[in-house]
Amino acid sequence: MVNRKRSLQKCLKHNLTNYIALSLLLLMPTTALANGNNNNSDDPPPQTRGTSGGSRGCETESEASSSSIPNIILLAPTQSYGQTLANSPTFAWFVKDTSSWQMEFRLYEYNQATKQSRLVKEIKDENFKSSPGIMILSLPSQELLVGRRYLWQVELVCDANRPSGNPFAIAAMKVVLTPPEVKNQLSQSNDVLKVANLYKKADLWYKTVEIALSSNNEPTLKELRKSILEQVATGTQTELREQTKAALTNSTIHQLQR
Repeated sequence: MVNRKRSLQKCLKHNLTNYIALSLLLLMPTTALANGNNNNSDDPPPQTRGTSGGSRGCETESEASSSSIPNIILLAPTQSYGQTLANSPTFAWFVKDTSSWQMEFRLYEYNQATKQSRLVKEIKDENFKSSPGIMILSLPSQELLVGRRYLWQVELVCDANRPSGNPFAIAAMKVVLTPPEVKNQLSQSNDVLKVANLYKKADLWYKTVEIALSSNNEPTLKELRKSILEQVATGTQTELREQTKAALTNSTIHQLQR
């Protein structure tokens, strides 16, 4: 099992070629994160893991033993394509480790027909480091293609000389257009909560998360933000749900800009 996981991660870091076949080597059930209105049931994504495996991560053994919460939790669906808009995609994830570690972010375009992927964005410089809590990455210069599918991955670099031990998580998303009726309603409202709820109703997961988390000082979004984080926690292992919910809802939110 260990060798299979190492082999999978090595492939994921390069180009995710033949992703579905490789991900099956994990022999683990897919965790259903953020189960909302699943209108993609006829178009299942490749098997993905919205949480990192194991509990050790980059922390010491004694630190890790105090909590079994995954080291990385992506704020994203895993059993369906989370829908996003083409312009300025925003990604969010939770990091448990209390120390700061170098991170690596990768975005792949996924071909549903060939089951292959190509790297379109990678961030892995010395200034790209983790902080404990929720991290938000906005890519204002990144234009996604409507109708295309993408995979995104976050990895913590515990030991650059031993990459097989790095915790990582991956999720899939699909780029869609804003429904005309929603677009019309959005043009008539400047209320941030109403706008967020319009995106939520349209099942635009990533846009809803972006507004709920990026407007951290907006009191009217408090309940929506709590609802989203509790929804993510619900998708974790049953025995960890309450612990994960507490960790997510009490997290500091860190904004990243690239």
